[in-house]
Amino acid sequence: DGNTTDAVLAALTEAARKGVVVVRSSRVGHGLVRRNIEVDDDKLGFVAAEELNPSKARVLTLLSLMHTKDPKVVQQNFYKY
Repeated sequence: DGNTTDAVLAALTEAARKGVVVVRSSRVGHGLVRRNIEVDDDKLGFVAAEELNPSKARVLTLLSLMHTKDPKVVQQNFYKY
């Protein structure tokens, strides 16, 4: 589900405010991390990894960051790829 503790969520929120692209993913064996389900991604500026596990999400994030740091554009890459 891509959820985390309140303390980690606060730290990630601050990082996103400073321009860090924050991508939520999950290490469970199956399932999706959808936007705005467990966390208000729109409000916090986070990206939801959808069906990608953390390893695959990291690769797509790195490729995305070669072109943009805009979380909305990065999110579109997760929908597309």
